[in-house]
Amino acid sequence: MALSAGKLVGMPTETVYGLAANAWDVAAVEKIFAAKSRPATNPLIVHVAGVDRLSDAIAWPPSAAIQKQLDAIVDLWPGPLSVVCPRGARIPDVVTAGRPTVAVRIPAHEIALRLLAECPFPLAAPSANRSCYISPTLPRHVCDASGVGDHVSMVIDGGACHHGVESTIVMLGDRPKLLRPGSITAEVLALRLGVDLDDFQSQGRGGGINADEAPATSSPESLLAPGMMREHYAPSTPLVLLYPDRCERPFTAGQGRGERQGRGDGMGRIAFHKLSPEDSARYRLVETLSEHGDFDDIARNLFASLRRMDQAGLAVIHCDTCQPIGLGLAIMDRLRRAAARTESTPQGE
Repeated sequence: MALSAGKLVGMPTETVYGLAANAWDVAAVEKIFAAKSRPATNPLIVHVAGVDRLSDAIAWPPSAAIQKQLDAIVDLWPGPLSVVCPRGARIPDVVTAGRPTVAVRIPAHEIALRLLAECPFPLAAPSANRSCYISPTLPRHVCDASGVGDHVSMVIDGGACHHGVESTIVMLGDRPKLLRPGSITAEVLALRLGVDLDDFQSQGRGGGINADEAPATSSPESLLAPGMMREHYAPSTPLVLLYPDRCERPFTAGQGRGERQGRGDGMGRIAFHKLSPEDSARYRLVETLSEHGDFDDIARNLFASLRRMDQAGLAVIHCDTCQPIGLGLAIMDRLRRAAARTESTPQGE
């Protein structure tokens, strides 16, 4: 098997496609960082085949507090949920960016679970794309110009990813914290864990769901979990988010706070619901993620739409926004990070 030989494999999951390697093999994991040009300070998520394999990744047995928390959420696995716990002895520093904790999950994808069950080791598997670029949700994304196809021995075709945004990440322990929102919502997890929702969601610098509070890409400190850099999931084309107070006037390239214009021609629009003919006419290209603004559809289609827009030779991409509630929190987390570079660029630069 390629993974046993220390090679990389493109692996489908229900969230995004992962770049998988034997999590116990330092040399194999180092290939992930090289393939993605990923900062060594950005830790990886470890995937296991089932609850009975958690000890492959985390310290076992867990503390009484962590065991109680695991019992409260264990029925959400397999699923798009990662937990951060003290790491097991076999997990090397390269996986965790030197931290004493590791993120682990059990993916809800039949092919991924079969692959994990056949491996006598857990798999480290971040998204299978260049670091900070838009995550892959189709097998061809792994091998396109923005992907890591030159570094993998194979890509396992599992079709389109069901959720389309990465897993929710929660730090367990004395004070559980939401580190990255996802399809399993903060509201559900706070209720399961018996903690206050506001406290569960509130994070300062070094761990925020607010992209403005998250570490910059140049931060020398290791992150608590993946997906926490301020600039992430970003297209090469400037991306501008359309908040309600900016949506009541026509848009032209170069408008908006901090907006910069790319080298292409015309504007694209990613719409969360069907636009009127008048609104559509303002744009060279329009993609509608959901006919009626359904958050599941928006999340599932967002990354693929961003990729298509980025390959269309546009000057700028405009994208709708939503309330950061429930799954909307994950959608806005990805969009704020994807637009962080554009939004922070001074006008006229």
